[in-house]
Amino acid sequence: MTRLSVVVVHGSFSDIYQQEFQGLLAQVKAQINHPVLGAYLECSDVSLAGAIAQFLQSQSCPPDQVQILPLFLLPGVHVREDIPEAIAQLRAQFPQVTFNLLDYLGKDGRLAPFLAPQFSPNSAAQRILIAHGSRRTGANPEIEKLAQALDAHTAYWATEPSLVQTLERCQRESINTFSCVPYFLFSGKIPGAIAQQITTLTEADPHLSIHLGQPFGTNPQCVQAIAQILNT
Repeated sequence: MTRLSVVVVHGSFSDIYQQEFQGLLAQVKAQINHPVLGAYLECSDVSLAGAIAQFLQSQSCPPDQVQILPLFLLPGVHVREDIPEAIAQLRAQFPQVTFNLLDYLGKDGRLAPFLAPQFSPNSAAQRILIAHGSRRTGANPEIEKLAQALDAHTAYWATEPSLVQTLERCQRESINTFSCVPYFLFSGKIPGAIAQQITTLTEADPHLSIHLGQPFGTNPQCVQAIAQILNT
């Protein structure tokens, strides 16, 4: 039995996002004993189903098993609807191939070990985990559970509580020192905007101190974990 692993990300027009994703792919491929294809769900001229179909059609001996790993941190609409719809199209187009959808990367807080070292070692700093957030039912509770395991408050970019709201709530308790970690795999527009927002906030309030971690997708431990999932 031959296998193809497909690593799916949201996608971005950001050059640094694309560079970091390609870097992750290269590191994962070095640890995998079968072909690995990287694919974007959005921000690409080729759809997810189209990218996988093109690969299968280009092979003289196509794999008979395809496993798809969503590199997503929340169970939002992409994980619950868009990716399964793409797989349904592929199953109809390639009935001889078995397509398996793996759990999304962020499920069950399994990324906590990669996030914990990102926080400042300053024990006086209040931890905040900053995620994109989702208005989909059942999505944000996953973040809350992860934040609890990390002994951190939560803040969201696309929903509430926002970073400003979380900071203000803590400051009412006389907390002014924070360690914030972005729950993002790659750098790009939103992590960059978060960094700029933190710079603006600290410049406006001399009593406010915020340490900001970095996206963790290219962390060697994260790469190894992805490789282990695909090799299972």
